[in-house]
Formats: sequence, structure tokens, C-alpha cells
Amino acid sequence: MAGLTAGKQISCEQIERDSYRRIIAICRSGGVDLSEIMASTGMAITLPQFSDTYVSAEADARTRRVGIWGSTFEAPVIYRAARPEQYAQRAQADQPEAVGQAPPASNEVYYRNCAAARAAGAAPLYRGQPGYRPQMDGDSDGIACEPYRRR
Repeated sequence: MAGLTAGKQISCEQIERDSYRRIIAICRSGGVDLSEIMASTGMAITLPQFSDTYVSAEADARTRRVGIWGSTFEAPVIYRAARPEQYAQRAQADQPEAVGQAPPASNEVYYRNCAAARAAGAAPLYRGQPGYRPQMDGDSDGIACEPYRRR
């Protein structure tokens, strides 16, 4: 992967989020689909519930027993299913937020805006961290409520 991405711009297009609120995206480097490379070299497990695009590449990697398919392991979905107490309170997949939407009813971290995140001492917020929302990330770089840059 380092060789494929070295010195090249990487672009990712978010498709959706899974039930654990992880971003599902297609990423490319210099026009090369990185997910395709990862699946075909046995470095990833495909998620056919989101796209069947990489299923044949994974099947080929399994047949060739390359990457993770050259060993035995417990698939993440099976691991999580066997430990429901660790994963029971995960939020459902994100839905697009409406303007002025009220905070979640659960005990999930929520900041109304960056001023509230700063007041709580939580800013900056990084994509994937509790409280991060794309609406608070003005330049869509994965960092919400960044410090102001002086000119």
C-alpha cells in the first residue's frame, strides 16, 4: 500500500456508515481502487452488504490462500456476535442530520457546535471520535473544530 500511495493524492468517497458508525468508503490513489488491491491481496474482508464489487477479488485471494486467507482467524462479525455485551450499546448507522436536529436521546457524546466542543475541552474532534459530526468539519478534512488559522 505504501508503494501504491507514495507521493500520490488519495481520495475517498463515503458510501455510508455501518452499524458501528464506521465510515464505508471507496478510496483511490492515482486512479487505483485501494479496496480492490486490498481484497485481491488478501488484506481485507469484503462487506457484500454494502457492495458486491470486491467479492470476486476476495474469493480469488481465498483460493490462492494469500494474506489473511493463508492462515486461520475469527472473522470480526463472528467475534462481535460472540461478545454481545461489548457491542450492545453501539449506535445504529448514521442517518443524514437535519438542520437544527436535536441531540441524540442516548448517552452518546453530542456537541451542538464547535463553541460547545471547545467549552467542553474536546476540540479539535477527529473523524471517528465521540462527538465528531461532519457538519462541524468545515473543510471536510476529518478534523472538526480546528483552531483558527491566522493569516
